[in-house]
Amino acid sequence: MPAEPVERRKEYLKRKKSGLCPRCGGSIKKNSKFIYCDECREYYRGYNRELSDNIQEARRDRYEQRKAKGCCPRCGVFVGKKADKILCAKCLNKQYKYNSGAERPKKLAAKKTAAKKPAAKKPAVKNTAAKKRTVKK
Repeated sequence: MPAEPVERRKEYLKRKKSGLCPRCGGSIKKNSKFIYCDECREYYRGYNRELSDNIQEARRDRYEQRKAKGCCPRCGVFVGKKADKILCAKCLNKQYKYNSGAERPKKLAAKKTAAKKPAAKKPAVKNTAAKKRTVKK
């Protein structure tokens, strides 16, 4: 294959149009539903599997380290070891939006109700009009 991207693309299209494997130029079985020959597919499948295994292992290690430190396993922001959620608020919102397609509803803060002092009792007012009547003689 040529080194220049434009030339590579031209070569790829030419090989694909003529029914050859675009990567190596080898022949493809007539009843095959794939673009690439069996040898190229086998080689790249094994290569990608090795890469995927290495990447997955690195991700798992990073997740375990961050979780042990009390950080968000996705972004590494400190959440706290005693937090009720593993993810930070930002990542949690992203995950909720991805899963449901909508924004995560915000919890309303609980109203802080200070201990109300009992209302001061007013002294019982007796009927002063009755007193005035009895006082006047």
